[in-house]
Amino acid sequence: MSISTSLQTTARQAGGVYLLILVLAPLNEFFLKARFVVKGDAATTAQRIAAEPLLYRLGIFSDFVSHVAFLCLALLLYHLFRDVARPLARGLVALVAMSVAIGMIALVCRLAPLILLDPASFLSVFSAAERAALALFFLRLGSAATVLATFFWGFWLLPFGSLVIKSRFYPKLLGLLLIVGGVTYAVLGFANLVFPAYGPVVFKFGMPFYAIGEVAIIFWLLFATARVPETPAGLPAAAVRAD
Repeated sequence: MSISTSLQTTARQAGGVYLLILVLAPLNEFFLKARFVVKGDAATTAQRIAAEPLLYRLGIFSDFVSHVAFLCLALLLYHLFRDVARPLARGLVALVAMSVAIGMIALVCRLAPLILLDPASFLSVFSAAERAALALFFLRLGSAATVLATFFWGFWLLPFGSLVIKSRFYPKLLGLLLIVGGVTYAVLGFANLVFPAYGPVVFKFGMPFYAIGEVAIIFWLLFATARVPETPAGLPAAAVRAD
């Protein structure tokens, strides 16, 4: 298999995994979570989880799959861009790994209500109202972890965008859009952490900025042909291995 063909195969694989994340993450965040969590109402939140425990568990599983897919995506992109700028490619993987680690902590917090609301649980010594309050507490704690993860959702796009620009495999505009998206994610994380009342506003107006770059790169990875530049010696640049 030629180098250009190998890179194209890796790009297709990365695009497919990225598309899976694009489907699972919003579905879980805006549908499954919203179906169960009622802001400030512990009793209703507990009732909804107790009424549909299987759907609640499926939501956690889908989130788990999206985190694992995110890590796989980082490794595929490392393989795709490692010969462009290895330090940037390594930084991309490290930032994604941090995001996934925080995401897993948030998932553990989402599992806590299943234990707290189990009628056969040893926690039955607490009243139903107390267990419902604790369940909502852990869900809020998971949301707080997600706020921190938002920074890394932005940070990893910075080396990714830089790699796209440096590689010359794809149009530089895609790289610039990814960098803009990364900065927008970071601003959203800052707003949610420091000025939480303005978080929804930043999310609403920032969505086009961080969505367009990621959607564009997904379809470019899937359907476009990577143009592997040649060195002065006439060999593909990707053939020149970095130490």
